[in-house]
Amino acid sequence: MALIDDVKVALRVSTTDAGITSQISDLIEEAKLDLCHTADISRASVTSPDALVKGAIKCYCGYIWTEDSTEKERLKACYDDYKAKLAMSTQYGTYEPEEDVQDEESLDDRPDNTD
Repeated sequence: MALIDDVKVALRVSTTDAGITSQISDLIEEAKLDLCHTADISRASVTSPDALVKGAIKCYCGYIWTEDSTEKERLKACYDDYKAKLAMSTQYGTYEPEEDVQDEESLDDRPDNTD
């Protein structure tokens, strides 16, 4: 099953409405970015997610999607727990900056001002 379908099931959404499906796709991308930036998960881990990463993504999407405050609290705690587990595991690597991001000038590339 595709990730979008897994998330729709978790959210209890059965519609094929393009607008709603687009919103859910955006939430999935937000979750992936959040995992990369805040838990130092590699892009490869979120591009081909295993069950643990999928669980985190579903909790994130549910947390944002639901309007029930008790459920929102539970899902946020669940997502934070997943993030902590993923961040501690060496299996998921560390965050890799986007290809188009410019690195700061290397110390070796700076002019020598010791004259």
